[in-house]
Amino acid sequence: MVYSLQLHQLKCTCGHSACLSVHGYYYRTVRTSKGSFRLRICRVICSECGRTHAILPASIVPYDQIDLEDQRIIVVAYETGADRNQVCTPEGAIDENDVKAVILRYRRRWRQMLLSEAIRLSDRLRLVRECFAHYSMQFMQIHRTPNSLFTATT
Repeated sequence: MVYSLQLHQLKCTCGHSACLSVHGYYYRTVRTSKGSFRLRICRVICSECGRTHAILPASIVPYDQIDLEDQRIIVVAYETGADRNQVCTPEGAIDENDVKAVILRYRRRWRQMLLSEAIRLSDRLRLVRECFAHYSMQFMQIHRTPNSLFTATT
């Protein structure tokens, strides 16, 4: 997927376009209700400002190990009174402490952010797009580092 990206179409946070090139790769573990997965993440560097950026799929929350969909499921369960621990796995990829941490982060910050912009949890794609549009961040992102959502052209 990352291999098919046209880097010249991406824009750096410094405002320049057509200035990003592959800088390297690193591995990252993502925990889901189906188990843990190791992903190879591409880093790019800007020839104008020298900053590096990671190219992450929309299913990953920056600075977090639990994937976006499972965090969304936990939050929806919390809001509807359903079983919050439905994403917990026997092998322990996601456990009850992870669920509590997701709910706490949601209550402390994200619940009010979603309410203030009338962003709904029901549609994952719309949730991602609206969080980026209003906050320049992925839903449930911990750090306030601004990010860009790049939607590939067809």
